[in-house]
Amino acid sequence: MGYLMIVWIVLVTVVTVFYLNIPPPELSPRLKAWYKKGSFFRYNDFDIFYIDEDGVMTDDSTLLLIHGFPTSSHDWIKILDDLKEQYSRIVMTDMLGFGFTDKPKQYDYLITEQADILEAILESLSVKDVHIMSHDYGDTVALELLHRHNTNKGKVQVNSLCMLNGGVFPETNFPLFGQKMLLVPVLGDLLSHISFYGSLKRGLGSTFGPGTQPSDTDMRDFYAVLRYKEGNIVMSRLIHYITQRNKNKERWVGALQKTKVPTHMIYGPADPVNPPVFVDHYKKVVPNPSIHVLPSGIGHYPQWEDPTGVVSSYVEFLKNVKQE
Repeated sequence: MGYLMIVWIVLVTVVTVFYLNIPPPELSPRLKAWYKKGSFFRYNDFDIFYIDEDGVMTDDSTLLLIHGFPTSSHDWIKILDDLKEQYSRIVMTDMLGFGFTDKPKQYDYLITEQADILEAILESLSVKDVHIMSHDYGDTVALELLHRHNTNKGKVQVNSLCMLNGGVFPETNFPLFGQKMLLVPVLGDLLSHISFYGSLKRGLGSTFGPGTQPSDTDMRDFYAVLRYKEGNIVMSRLIHYITQRNKNKERWVGALQKTKVPTHMIYGPADPVNPPVFVDHYKKVVPNPSIHVLPSGIGHYPQWEDPTGVVSSYVEFLKNVKQE
């Protein structure tokens, strides 16, 4: 073993030991209030956090919100009240490995299982049909649910699907350097153990538009949720959704291409992970594409960066859905 390799291993070990003795940050009052709104659903041996809220409408309609990587259901807080105006009920969860849900360490996180869990929660709530809004990682989970709906193999009927910035197409998805490092065997596990607030701020912050950066309070909330139940440690396992997308392209992109369900994309173009080449590809690949491009400064988290623009586009989409 070379001298430099020994030095590297010793350095990483020292940093890891030091990091593991740093307690996770406390939840802010805002996060504590979010936690109190929720309940837990037991799936196999895991506790899955979910929130089931009443909306304003009286038509028995339900909206399922599916968050992205590496965050949680709290991502929807800025548009939740407006969405309640459109539905009788809104259900959202922290998927396995995220947020307040359990985060098993030695585990293969599969998109298909995330969909299984959502179906199980909806079934327990006696929800048989849903509209879906999803973001990022959640877009892929939503496409799995859409595939099941298309093939009559799902446990829930999908009435409509609205996606926000996500790597729907492997060809137009460009993971950040840190995400690529998490995919590297052994190295990814080590990096997960020594994740710091500063690294999250740089990495996650780079996906927002230059003029729509989260406040320090917002970013610390993102970090606190990530560190909850040592969630940082499983990032190197969750990140393999990228390879799952590549392997299941025909299944998930095909679901979007073949479906008769009304679909819509709301897209922030200042997104380094899914840059504007995504728009042309979406229009080329998806039959009768419905896509709304937000102003140029909006990045990967449109529901956080431009909540008014997202709600406006979504309400217009719903009007068309209801007219069909």
